[in-house]
Amino acid sequence: MKPTLNFFEAIKVCFSKYATFSGRARRSEFWWFYLLGVILNMAFSGLVKWKMAKIAAIESAIYSGVDINSLQAQAESADTIFYTCAIILCVIGLILFIPMLAAWVRRLHDVGKSGHLLWLILLCGVGGLIPLIMCISDGQPGENQYGPNPKE
Repeated sequence: MKPTLNFFEAIKVCFSKYATFSGRARRSEFWWFYLLGVILNMAFSGLVKWKMAKIAAIESAIYSGVDINSLQAQAESADTIFYTCAIILCVIGLILFIPMLAAWVRRLHDVGKSGHLLWLILLCGVGGLIPLIMCISDGQPGENQYGPNPKE
């Protein structure tokens, strides 16, 4: 049995199988790569919340009669940082989209399920939780219809 992958090995494997939707993926490969997506999503969400807080602070200052000139300079520098980071994070998100889908499909294959279950993510509410929960369990031992066990 092969040892589990660490964070960097999993990312390397997922990028080396960039658009490979066949085969199987180990739990460590999928979950480390999923963690990368979560971290980037949190960074983007934090950036948006920071920008919204800046806008709220400027609006409240306008209503309280504070000098706007100094606030406007701060807002412009915040805008530049925000848009630069947003563009970088969007490009990273686009780069990660296909390998993330491929990792999902390979992980579902490992537990013996079809990758078509990812269509459930498009459903509102709990649709996306179903394939995610399926990815928690250990893969099927031995070879299944999607290929050999990646642990062996």
